[in-house]
Amino acid sequence: MSTLRTDNHWPLQVRLSQQSSQSGRWQSERWVVADLLPHQNDDPAYTAIKLQLHRDDRTSYRFNLNSRQPHLFLLCSEDESDGSLTPIHITASQEEAASFMDGEHQVLETPMPEAVQCWIDTYLGIHGELIDAGKKKKKGRGRSSGN
Repeated sequence: MSTLRTDNHWPLQVRLSQQSSQSGRWQSERWVVADLLPHQNDDPAYTAIKLQLHRDDRTSYRFNLNSRQPHLFLLCSEDESDGSLTPIHITASQEEAASFMDGEHQVLETPMPEAVQCWIDTYLGIHGELIDAGKKKKKGRGRSSGN
């Protein structure tokens, strides 16, 4: 994987960890993003992953950036033998992340670093905002006009 950032992809490295939580008498374990950094080296504690931006997702990126706390979403594959998670894809699109939740993979979210927010904002400035046109009602005579 190239470690050079471009206008539409940014190589990152991520480290996951398990956290224990107690609810009453019940103890549970959950996975969290422990560290998310620009790709710097091949440290075996980290998984190299590339955040790639797509023009079709520009509306979703803007929606995420305009939220109170922008997030990145990490799609992970679970190893059934030991329960460990391996990051396989990262996105800034909430719509894309929601589509992953229907599958057999886990999706973790983490606050988006400010540097990534600026990079995505610059991408949107270069490539423009994608506006959902939607369907507009046509003016003129329709069934309810009585003609």
